[in-house]
Amino acid sequence: MNKMNIWLVIVPLVMFAMLTVFVLAGITVRFEGWAYSETVEHISPIMTSVVKVITHIGDPAAVITICLILFFIPKSRMTIALPISAAVIISALLNVILKDIFARERPNILRLINETSYSFPSGHAMINSTLYTMLILLIIRFIKNKPMKMALAIACVMLTIAIGFSRVYLGVHYAGDVLGGWLIGFVIAFIVYSIWLGKPRNLKRFTKN
Repeated sequence: MNKMNIWLVIVPLVMFAMLTVFVLAGITVRFEGWAYSETVEHISPIMTSVVKVITHIGDPAAVITICLILFFIPKSRMTIALPISAAVIISALLNVILKDIFARERPNILRLINETSYSFPSGHAMINSTLYTMLILLIIRFIKNKPMKMALAIACVMLTIAIGFSRVYLGVHYAGDVLGGWLIGFVIAFIVYSIWLGKPRNLKRFTKN
């Protein structure tokens, strides 16, 4: 990694560490209460139905399906499917570990869906942040058409935000959980991307397969 790449890992990690301290100390309670109030300000049956669809887009089954689809495309197996799948697996395993370490209970508010695990960091936010950050990085590397590159990258960002929003709206996560998930998900994606495709000779070898 060059210095810029290192900072893109260090800064989110420091932010996550600070957020974790604030969450455990209860400093984020007021902010998270405000974020929830703003999120559900326009709650309605139709809105809830839409948000449930969005949150299911970020479910493990949906993420696994995306990875499998990439594996079915021969030219994308080594350059796209494998690094993305590796990053997603690492993200999922680390999320379980972090949740057990911090053991934060889920919000004691109106829950519109059932969830049973701990709350911090959000698994949906973390895993989908990893997935879509990886996709953005690979889109930037492989797609030459600038309008298409921009459109796909924006779509990935919007999906990540929408999935995180859905977790707060549905009452199964605090905003701090989602922010923490986004930060760690980004770090995992960037580290895996840098290791897997960061060196030109690796990219050349994988492209030939």
